[in-house]
Amino acid sequence: MRFSSLRAGLLALIALLAPAVAAEPVSLTLKLVDEAGKPLARHAVRVAIGSDAEVSAPGAGKRLSSDARGVVRASFEASPERRSISSTSAFTRHAAEHLVVGVELELLGRRALYKVRLDQLRAGTVGQMVAYLAGTNGRFDVPLTFHAQTHSWSLPDDPAAMRLSGIGAELRAHAMEGSPGTGRTIALTIEKQSFKRR
Repeated sequence: MRFSSLRAGLLALIALLAPAVAAEPVSLTLKLVDEAGKPLARHAVRVAIGSDAEVSAPGAGKRLSSDARGVVRASFEASPERRSISSTSAFTRHAAEHLVVGVELELLGRRALYKVRLDQLRAGTVGQMVAYLAGTNGRFDVPLTFHAQTHSWSLPDDPAAMRLSGIGAELRAHAMEGSPGTGRTIALTIEKQSFKRR
């Protein structure tokens, strides 16, 4: 008991003494398209940028609308996480600047948050997108259910377990550039999907 209290106190002291990562300006250009590549004009969207925990909050970010060309432009303040990731080899690690962009879109009549996880490396940007629904606490932290045998997804609380051929959107293009001194520029293209039963 005494050891755990001492350990907790030391961890709190280290966190207090550690320098805070300063927030940086982040400029986002997000293009929304349909499956044919046509712009989704005047499409309502909520966008948040930060850590995974920050973008998962139900009211985080800004409510915006795409223009006639399906483009959303907005400025944010965020603190990229410095971390190392593996890419081509499990034995090779690369220094990366990590940010998450949360894009809230409609999914079968429900609100879904598409988390675009970006890692900026010297060689370019690694990007991955996953979909989450809101849990009982309102936070977007409930993943869609994946069915490996049919490579399909379903809503976790759907009693009919309708199978979806995708997660409702696809990351078509992604890039993050900049540095701590200059801020970041993020460009994303997201395709909103229609569904087929499996």
